[in-house]
Amino acid sequence: MLEILGEQEDRITGSVVPLLAKARAKLVGKRALLHKSIARLEERNVRLDREVIMAIEGLEVRQWVYLCDTIRHSMMIDSTADRAFGVLGLTQGIRDIVGGTGLVIEAGLVHYCGRYVCDGVISQVVWLGPGYRRSWNEIFKEIKASGQFHLKADV
Repeated sequence: MLEILGEQEDRITGSVVPLLAKARAKLVGKRALLHKSIARLEERNVRLDREVIMAIEGLEVRQWVYLCDTIRHSMMIDSTADRAFGVLGLTQGIRDIVGGTGLVIEAGLVHYCGRYVCDGVISQVVWLGPGYRRSWNEIFKEIKASGQFHLKADV
């Protein structure tokens, strides 16, 4: 992602998350940047795993309702309320990043190694009150009953 901005890791000081968010926004706006960035990396003999490239190609950035965690995954509902996912964190749990559950976030989801994974670049955090949480719990039950709760990525 940093290659999209033209940033190299050895030049970065401080938190990398704002740079990743900026790169992700740039990528979402112009998907062709991914393949140009990959070509520049390959010119420097940096190879990316094909599974990683496929995951980034399918990156879906949007508003998600992060409802709660189970032992195995985090429950994320598309803010359009028509589908939900059991999501893994890329490097750490979503709760560890945001400090709790029951909120609306902007984040990216990818299909990686047969699972849904959150990219961990989380912004636009809005905490839900108890009434909204109850509503979203009901919505989740409806989504699950309709067969639109996904744990494994269909690739």
